[in-house]
Amino acid sequence: MANKKPTEFESSAMAEQRPKTPEEFTEIGRLRTKHNISRAVFAGVCAAQGWKAGKFVTEAEFLGAVKQFTGAPMSGGPALGKEAAK
Repeated sequence: MANKKPTEFESSAMAEQRPKTPEEFTEIGRLRTKHNISRAVFAGVCAAQGWKAGKFVTEAEFLGAVKQFTGAPMSGGPALGKEAAK
């Protein structure tokens, strides 16, 4: 069975699930340096996302995680709108 040739359906399904090309992924440490993210924010983003050193992500995913982390309230609760803060 190891020599079984994939059917046309299996090949197309596998192609749709194939991960992005390696060129799109960058190591998170390099992205931190590229975007001048402080070590404290970087450590917080990694902790919040469950990322370990050496993780490869897309630049958009990294920047989205940084934006989400830096925009979160320090209390850890849900963000309040400007109206609720009055």
